[in-house]
Order: sequence, then C-alpha cells, then structure tokens
Amino acid sequence: MRLLFLLRWSARDMRRTWLQVTAIALIIAIGTGIFSALGSTAIWRRESNDASFEQTAMYDLRVRSAEGADTATGNMLAALTSLPDPGVVTSAEERLILPTQVDASTGDKTILVPGRLVGVDTTNGGPLVNQISVATGHGRGLTAADEGMPIAVLERSFAKFYELPPAGTVRIAGGATVRYVGTGLSPEYFLVMTEEGGFFAEANFAVLFAPLETVQALTGKPGRVNDLVLRLRADANPVAIARDLERAFEGSGLGVTVLTRQDEDAYRILYDDIEGDQRLWNVFAGLILAGAAFGAFNLINRMVEAQRREIGIGMALGMPPRQLARRPLLVGAQIAAIGAALGLLVGMLVLLALRPVYTSVLPLPVWRTDFQPAMFLRGAALGVAVPLLATVWPVWRAVRVTPVEAISITHRQSHGGLAPLLRRLRWPVSALRRMPLGNVLRTPRRTVLTALGVGAAISTLVAILGMLDSFLGTMDRNDRELVQDHPDRVTVGLEGFVATNGPEVAAIEAAPSVGRVSPVVRVGARVGAPGVKDLEVLLEVVDLESDVWAPSLVRGSLEDRSGLLISQKAAADLGVETGDTVELEHPALTTEGFTVVRTPVTVTGIHPGAFRFNAYIDRSQLGAFGAEDIANELYVLPAAGSDPDAVKRDLFELDGVASVQPIAAATKILKDSMASFTGIFRVLEFFILCLALLIAYNATSINADERARERATLFAFGLPLRRVMALETVEGLVHGLIGTAVGVGVGLGVVHWVARSIIASTMPDMSLDVIVSPGTVLAAAALGVVAVAAAPLLTIRRLRRMDIPSTLRTVE
Repeated sequence: MRLLFLLRWSARDMRRTWLQVTAIALIIAIGTGIFSALGSTAIWRRESNDASFEQTAMYDLRVRSAEGADTATGNMLAALTSLPDPGVVTSAEERLILPTQVDASTGDKTILVPGRLVGVDTTNGGPLVNQISVATGHGRGLTAADEGMPIAVLERSFAKFYELPPAGTVRIAGGATVRYVGTGLSPEYFLVMTEEGGFFAEANFAVLFAPLETVQALTGKPGRVNDLVLRLRADANPVAIARDLERAFEGSGLGVTVLTRQDEDAYRILYDDIEGDQRLWNVFAGLILAGAAFGAFNLINRMVEAQRREIGIGMALGMPPRQLARRPLLVGAQIAAIGAALGLLVGMLVLLALRPVYTSVLPLPVWRTDFQPAMFLRGAALGVAVPLLATVWPVWRAVRVTPVEAISITHRQSHGGLAPLLRRLRWPVSALRRMPLGNVLRTPRRTVLTALGVGAAISTLVAILGMLDSFLGTMDRNDRELVQDHPDRVTVGLEGFVATNGPEVAAIEAAPSVGRVSPVVRVGARVGAPGVKDLEVLLEVVDLESDVWAPSLVRGSLEDRSGLLISQKAAADLGVETGDTVELEHPALTTEGFTVVRTPVTVTGIHPGAFRFNAYIDRSQLGAFGAEDIANELYVLPAAGSDPDAVKRDLFELDGVASVQPIAAATKILKDSMASFTGIFRVLEFFILCLALLIAYNATSINADERARERATLFAFGLPLRRVMALETVEGLVHGLIGTAVGVGVGLGVVHWVARSIIASTMPDMSLDVIVSPGTVLAAAALGVVAVAAAPLLTIRRLRRMDIPSTLRTVE
C-alpha cells in the first residue's frame, strides 16, 4: 500500500510537470538511442565484413610482381614447390592484372574512365580464390565456357553509380569490345581503390573480371601472368609462409611483393574504419549523453526545490530523510523508465536512417543488420542510470537543510549568487531592464547547468560540422597542389614502361588534341629512416623543371634535383627534415630483370600534399632504376582549342594507352567519397537539433513554472504581454550566448582531438587540416542562441490564459 501511495504521489508530480518530464525523457532517449544505434553499426560492419570475405574466399597471401613485370603461365605456381611445406597451400591461382581504359558510354552520357583488367582462372567454373559474387538480378558470373571469349563481369559499384544494365558491352583501350554478362563484387574491390590513392572511386574507376586467356589475348600478352593468390590451411601462419614465399621467388626476376590480407587496402580499411568510427561515435554519443545528463539534473533539481516546503514539513513532523527521499527518487526512476523505453524507439529510428547509408556506401555482398539486443540493453541501462544519478544529488541536498529553512517562504537563494553585483553597479538603465540579467546571475548554478546542457548539444554539432570542414578543406589543399595553374591537365597511363622517344609516346604527341607532354615514371616504393618503420609511398619520377606540372614545396628548393621530395606528413612520421638522408626502396632493372634495391637519398624538399604516400624525384635520377628516358605515364596539356574530353577521345584508340584521366577527375574522387558519408552526419545532425531544441524548451518551461507569480505581478502592474516576452527572450538570449560559447569552445577542442588522435590513427596516410569554418560557427550560434532565445515564445498561450489573481494567491 505504501508503495502504491508513493507511486500515485509521484505520478501526480509527473502530471503537474508532464511537459518537462516528456522533454527530459526525450533528451535521455536521444542520447541513449544514438549510443545504441551507433554501437550496433560497428557490430553490423564487423559481422558483414567477416561474412563477405569468407563467402568470396579472399586470399590469405598474394604474390604481386613488380610494376611492368610478368612471367610465363605456370612459373609462379611452380615456385610454390620450393616451400618447406607445399601442402600448406590449399588453393592457388595465377592472374594477369593490367591497367586499361574503359568506355562504357550510353546513348545519353559519355563514360570514359581508367580501369583495370583482371584475368582469373575459370577452369573450375570461376575463380576459387577471390571469387566474384554476382547477386540475383545482376546477371551471371564467369564459367569455364567463357575462357578465351571477350566476356567479363563488370565491377558492381561502377555499374551501380552509372546505372548500367546487368549485361551489356564496353570498349577498352585499343578499341576491343568486351561483353559483360553480369555485375559483381570481389574482395579486393569491396572498397574501390585507384592507384592515385582514391577510395570510393567507383565514379572514376572500372574493373573488368575476365577469363585469364581472354585478358592475355586482349592485352597482347599470351601465356603471361603477373599475380598469384593463395588460400592456406586454417592452422597456417600467413606471416611465416609469406617469408617462405619471398625466398621461393628470389631467383624469379620478378621483384615480387608478398602481401597478406592486412596489406590489401580494401580489407585493412574496412576493418580499421570500424574501430576508428566507433571511437568517433563514442565521442559524439558521450557529448549527447552529457547534454542529457545536464538536462536531467537541471529538471529534477528544480522539481525537488519546488517540493522544498513539503520536504520541510515532512521533516518537521519527524519523517526520516531516507523516507522523504523516496518520492523524488521514484520520480527519477519513472523518468528513467520512460527515457529508456523511448530510447529504444529512437535507436530503431536511427538504425532505420543509417542502414541505407551504410549499405549504399559500403556495397558488400553480405550485409547483416540484425537487431543487437546487447547494445540496446546497454543503452537502456544508461537511460536508467543517467536520471537516477541526476536525482541523487539534489535529493540529498534537499533533505540536509533544516526544517525551518526548508519551510521558509522566502527563497533562500533570492539574494544569493552574483545578483548583488547589479545593485552595486550604477547602471543607467531601469530595474526592469536589468531583470533578465539579474535572473541569470541570481541562480548561477542553474544558469551553468542550463548553459552546459545547451553547450553539449552545440559542441556535438560543431564537432560534426568541423570534421566535415576539415576533410573538405584538406581536399581543397590537395586540389590546389595537384591542379596548380593547369586544371585541364590529363594523366595518361601507359601499358608498362616505354622509351620516351618510342612510337607509343610519339603517337600520343601527334594527336591533334595534345599540346605539351611531360614523361613520368610511377612506381610503388618505401622510404625508411633509422629507428622508424618504413613508409609505403607512390614514387613519381618527374621533370622538376617542367611547366606542365611539378610539385611545389613548403621547405627546400627545386633547384637541387639530386634528392627526394616527400610530404609534410611523411617527414613528420619519419622524423626527418630537408638535408637528412633516408633509404629509398624501389624496383630497379638489372641484367636478371626487375629487383628491389635500397638506395640512400637526401631529402631535398617537402611538399604540401595532403597524403603521406606522394613522393617525387627528378628524372635525372633515373639511373638508380637501371634505365634512362623511360616512362609508364605522361602528363599532358590539351592543345589550344581542345579540352580533356577531346584528349580522352583521341587517345582512347591508341596502342599502348592504358588509361586517360583528367586531373580534375582524380581530385573529385575523394570529394565524392566524402559526399557519400555526409548522410551519416546528416542523420546525427537532425537528432542533435532536436536535442538542443528540447533542452531549450525544457529550460524555458521550467522558468515559466517557477516564475509564474513574478509574471503575474508584472501583468498586475500593467506590463503588456510583449514586454514580458521581451524580458524572457533576453534572459533566454543570455543563456544561449553562454551555452553557445561553451559549446563552440568544447567543439573546437573535440575537432582538434579527433583530428590529431582518432583520424591520425585510422587514416595515417592523410595529413588532416583542422578547420572550423565561419559558417559552422554561425550555424552553431544560430542554433544555440536563436533556439534558446525563441523558446519562450512557446509559452505565449499559457501566459495569455493565465488567471492573474489565482496565480498571485499561490503560496509555495
């Protein structure tokens, strides 16, 4: 009976302030719901990754030959017999992988993009390692009957981006027509990457999977391969077997690189992103929960203070403090239960909004998006804990005062706080105009709690928008470096290394749309310094005096053409500066073929590129590569009156041209990938906006209840409604300014911390600029100041219906 009585009593308290109770329950629901949903996405991604890589039988080890090198079919498989235990390999298949240019133009759009031909073993009805997943309704996969036929499977992300049909035809460099019979996914391209380092590059990069003999015939390399993928026994150690493979291929002349799964960009990034994203989401969820905690604390504290005289009467009648505390604690428990239940609904809404974003941005063959009970139970536990913990301190504080002090009608804080400062200052304004600021200063604790609640929401918004500003600003810096004075520059990829005075380059230079040409050698390399792990770089051998394009420098000089140019990020990670010596590991041509050598070089310049892996040396240093006057790439400027599209059309048919890509398209790759992620942030922005508005309404509604007699007094003295609302708006404006200042400051700190800690560990190749644009600050100010200042307008109806005599007769 006593519990039933307490429940009815607490229910009366909740009905009396049902709007505030609903608001704080929603605040808690938003915090716990977002926490639960974002935690669930991490589980989704991990389970989906595991299932997708297993279904497509991703390789355990991959043997990749040096750039431009290949060998006869069967030679790479034969090298496996040199392993100490050849039986450790359960499946092995040779492949031929070469760059190309793909023309997938349709009747209403021109689609000319660089791409890649992947020749796979289809003798068993399709590859057994790195299989190609073709979903129902997307055509069919490769079969043994397709061997030697101009038939392929088109990478699905590219096809989806351009809305290509499940089957059709494309043309590749050299003019050959290839019929694709389906669109599919392969584990190396779950996350589409380009040689330029672009990810989510499906708009600018096409992959064709075709039978091995077909690719050999299309590229003029009959009986040649340059890649080997292997699956190992479950008990095998991939790292140890990789060392054995390197020894087995030492005499092959291929200069091979042995890769594990973790070395594959698509695999590594998909898994690394989970941990990094979860750390990022934890930051945002923590900020939102902090806002919910401050809001709950503020509401319950005021509810307890509103019951101060009742608590005092109870103590005067001899009731123990423990018994008096049950009623407000029960209110907190009921708010907690409502918040936890609503948190489940909010979490489901967030999941529904995030599911299509993830499945479209990360096109895996298997997606597991099951409801995660454990995460929602954890979120519900937080939803219960936050209001209960917020209730304990104000209740404990209320039952510790003396009965006389509690029963006193005069508010014991009415003359406290910082309000005496107003009386000591001789301001040339009336007491009425000083009233809003006096209310703010009179109760500094409440002011701080309200401001912190608003500030938590604002800081989350600043952090999200600031991260977007930082990514976009970094991309702009990278664009400026790559484009410089020639936004129409075109990168022409060649099919292997050619002489700069050979027929391939001459044919390109003779094209009517081609103006100036600068030869380039692009290869994978490593840069090492004493005591530091080697960094993988994309080394470009360019003419540092070329007026087509050359890297700019932030330190060093282009006049010294004898050394290496590295990025600011690489210099920081290696701990070197201009004038220091590093070791450059790169392929070199010897009498026995390509091999990997290490050459000491001096760092002569540091460039402002946004990515760590971009490195450059001058063409005068080509002797270290065992050859001079060679190129596997060209930088081209269109002739007068021509444009990049004309260059693409003219060069597409030429022999030896693997790809033609305008530099503007290359810089668009990363921007497109960032645009794909904005959907996730937009979902969070919506709920953060709701959170800030709820906190603003909560504060205003509580103020309206507490100051009902004060407002009635103002009306009794003849003040019109608009004057009273003006006073409330000014007070809300002050709260909003304080909360916005706190939120912007904390948000800036969060952006710096995320960029320097989380992003630095999850995206180590990027040098992220920390940028918070004026637009972000203005958006935060508009939300924090305008929303809180405008919130009193929600009480107009209540004020108009106020019974002034009855309100004035109200005794606490």
